[in-house]
Amino acid sequence: MKIALDAVSAAVELIRDSKHVVAMTGAGMSVESGIPTFRGPNGIWSRHGQPSANSYGEWLEDPDAFWSSERVRRVEPWVAELREALNQAKPNEGHFALAQMELSGILKSVVTQNIDGLHQDAGSVNVIEIHGSRYKMRCVDCGDRTPRETLFINSPPPPCVECGGRVKFDSVLFGEPIPQATLKAAQIESDRADCVIVIGTSTSVKPAGGLPRIAKANGATLIEINSSETPLTRSCDVVIRGTAASALLGLVESLSI
Repeated sequence: MKIALDAVSAAVELIRDSKHVVAMTGAGMSVESGIPTFRGPNGIWSRHGQPSANSYGEWLEDPDAFWSSERVRRVEPWVAELREALNQAKPNEGHFALAQMELSGILKSVVTQNIDGLHQDAGSVNVIEIHGSRYKMRCVDCGDRTPRETLFINSPPPPCVECGGRVKFDSVLFGEPIPQATLKAAQIESDRADCVIVIGTSTSVKPAGGLPRIAKANGATLIEINSSETPLTRSCDVVIRGTAASALLGLVESLSI
């Protein structure tokens, strides 16, 4: 998809006029790294079916059943496909572009809905993972996060060393509240932002999808990078139609970073 140069130029102007630029990224950010989106014609949920809307409640009710499935690797087909893609994925040029923007001081933070860790792999430092990380485990009682040492768990994780609470994968399940510390950090960045670059997300998943709208209500300008129109498009000051990698490369080149 060819990127409109006038849209890139307009985005560059907004970024240069801003003091606190924040990027908010969704599944479209990692498509060029080989990780499929969830929704849409080729999304893994479109092909395999969407998981239960009460996945977290089911985990709370019977965590032993969950860990039993993990031990024998009887996970849902969409989980198996996503895990395989995550194992093979490497940062794409868009991830590296955002890391360059942060290193230069232009970009203050990345708030991502992705659990893949590719922003950090590319060199981004101030990353808020609103839906968790595939590299972490988390206590659902006190929020303590620890490294996840293996993809599959051969036995239920021990109780939290901090509080004795229940431990699960850090990635947020359907019906699970966003950890308060993470949500607060994302809200602080949204409130600080005077320019938000919204990349590869339909903004349909709450509360993450509401953050750009809150920033807009507070006076921030919005730049959307997406291959197609989203519910947020009409609220944006600049829209760049294209993939995350190509659009962000164009921004970095125009910003002379």
